[in-house]
Amino acid sequence: MKIITIASLKGGVGKTTLGIYFAASLARRKKKVLLVDADPNNNLTDFFLRTEELESLQTKSLYNVLKGRCNLKDSIRSIEPGLSVLPTTPELAKAQIEFGANPGTTLRFQNSLKSLDLDYVVFDTPPSLSYELYLALYNADHVLCPIGFSRWTIQGYQLIADACLENNVSAPVCVPFNVSKKDSERISEIDLPSTKTSIPKSAEFAKSAINGKLSDKVFGDFNLLTKEILK
Repeated sequence: MKIITIASLKGGVGKTTLGIYFAASLARRKKKVLLVDADPNNNLTDFFLRTEELESLQTKSLYNVLKGRCNLKDSIRSIEPGLSVLPTTPELAKAQIEFGANPGTTLRFQNSLKSLDLDYVVFDTPPSLSYELYLALYNADHVLCPIGFSRWTIQGYQLIADACLENNVSAPVCVPFNVSKKDSERISEIDLPSTKTSIPKSAEFAKSAINGKLSDKVFGDFNLLTKEILK
């Protein structure tokens, strides 16, 4: 099993969208993939499970798995062949206070994850140095940072890199995401470890988020990204 964390301290750069399509791309390569929504904003959960009742989502969610109120395996929802989701709700925002001083919850959760029959686990995380981010970084094999071209790109990356260093995780790799060709070229000139593959700007991402459905029109680019990362 490989654990991949999608992380950025800048909001609106496409963490959730990158996580969704990267995981779906892996699943369409006949891999067994679990998406873990570790962001209290729960956009990933809303993308896939917007028709599920709130009470059901709260009862079997990441927060309640961490609390020991429910079993991890029983809380996972199957989305399509090879792709499943562990949802979250805004209740996860309490995790920082309740679990921040208790590293045992992180260890128990990772042990539970590794007991599952999976090829990949992909974490979506909040744009903050929080318990949820460190939960996702703990034992992560790879960290991917979606980036655009902005004045905060390098600083934001460095903070994530420092967090990775604290958790003995290899340096994060930037993914130019939802960017114009010109901005992709600018990013390539910045001294940051980045994928050769960039994901071009597309209106399909916004449509996909509104409809809560994957768009086949963007999978060509994600297949190239997935192939590069799996090398």
